[in-house]
Amino acid sequence: MNEKDRVFVIINPHASKGRGAGKAEKIRTCFEEHGIHADFYLTKCENDGEKASLEACLKGYSAVVAAGGDGAVNEVVNGIMKSGTDTEMGIIPIGRGNDFAWMAGIPCDIEQAVQLIARRQPRKIDVSYLEGGRFPSGRYFLNGTGFGFEPSINFKAGEYRHLNGMPSYIVAFFHCLLHLPASYKVKMTIDGKEFNFESQQISVSNGRRMGSAFILAPHAVLDDGLLDIVFSNRPVVRREVIPMVLSFFRGTQLEKCSFMQEERGREVIIESAEENMKIHTDGELVSLSAGRCLVRLLPSSLNLHYTRSSF
Repeated sequence: MNEKDRVFVIINPHASKGRGAGKAEKIRTCFEEHGIHADFYLTKCENDGEKASLEACLKGYSAVVAAGGDGAVNEVVNGIMKSGTDTEMGIIPIGRGNDFAWMAGIPCDIEQAVQLIARRQPRKIDVSYLEGGRFPSGRYFLNGTGFGFEPSINFKAGEYRHLNGMPSYIVAFFHCLLHLPASYKVKMTIDGKEFNFESQQISVSNGRRMGSAFILAPHAVLDDGLLDIVFSNRPVVRREVIPMVLSFFRGTQLEKCSFMQEERGREVIIESAEENMKIHTDGELVSLSAGRCLVRLLPSSLNLHYTRSSF
């Protein structure tokens, strides 16, 4: 059997509160039931999954599968994109947030997720690319990049060892409410159009959801060739934060909050002269004090096994 008859599964062993490694045998069995041989790799450190994904693509595997959360998905897509191949991507969502998998309609049930990959009917989706902070040479992402309040919550949620999924983000939200992030004076350029404002919350998204429950880009579509930029166009005062965050649960912030604004485009440059921006992408740290970040969309760049691009 050559690599074209195989899939390469990259597992984050720390997913599912440390139970990720124990799910390998079930994943293997599910693939075998569909006549597909799966080779496995358990990540050991940061960016390990990216390197393993790149090597699997260059060896000619038909698909690379990320078994974990949004961080694992991010590493695998970086490996695929950097390989320059048309290798297919699959996702088995066994992580903390699984926000991108939710957006793409990928089941959290292992058997159903494997069945989706086994159908061998991938479709093209857009991929986003970021330059800034820890990644001056660039980093690919699928879901979204956030500035200000959003990454503050995300970073805090990641510190809780005994909380997972939405509860960790809810607790982190109340912590950040007590320690409200300062606003940034930014110049944002979208496809050449300039916006100048002060803000604590900017989301640049290809997907819709972050933090297991927060619909930060309610109109985002995975294959429409556009980034969705949703942001507060002025500083948010403390009494406005709870209503704003509650609106994120339903994705109604553009209707409920007069200070929230939506734009779309293919390239976004966000700059702050103070170099004080907190940034994350797909839940991963980009910077705690950036002065500039570029985000660009690469339309129809990835073959993904998924069920939906929009709602």
